[in-house]
Amino acid sequence: MKKSIWFLVVISSLALVCPALAQPGAGGGRGPRLYNPQTVTTVKGTVERLEQLPSMGPGSGRGAMYRDVLLNTAKGPVLVHLGPSWYLNQQKVSIMVGDPMEATGSQVTLNNRPAIIAKTITIKGKTLTLRDDQGLPAWRGSGRGMGPGGGRGGGPGGR
Repeated sequence: MKKSIWFLVVISSLALVCPALAQPGAGGGRGPRLYNPQTVTTVKGTVERLEQLPSMGPGSGRGAMYRDVLLNTAKGPVLVHLGPSWYLNQQKVSIMVGDPMEATGSQVTLNNRPAIIAKTITIKGKTLTLRDDQGLPAWRGSGRGMGPGGGRGGGPGGR
């Protein structure tokens, strides 16, 4: 009897703790876990390549694709991490190879190459805010038609 009660307590505790541990930092994708407000910089260049990458872990949503751009700058190529494709599509952002772009965000290293986790981008005269000053994504809580907290990491744990 004591073993049964102990087993139920352990299982109940795990059921409560595991979902909390599965949540990504405050947002998801590559953003807030790597975003450092101390390393914010601005880069300007020409879009050399467009990249679509699968989600980066729990809370990103099954099948979520993220958009990056390889920006050719005066100091060499820099990968600019933008955010989920569905969010950029919602914002009607059109990015083409050869477009001039300015990106402001946290300077990081991804896969041994310099990268920026974009806070804002300016392209074709339009500025789009992707993250706040702490790196929290603008799309957190929007969840592709779902209300705040509604599945796919839509609450404060975001994508």
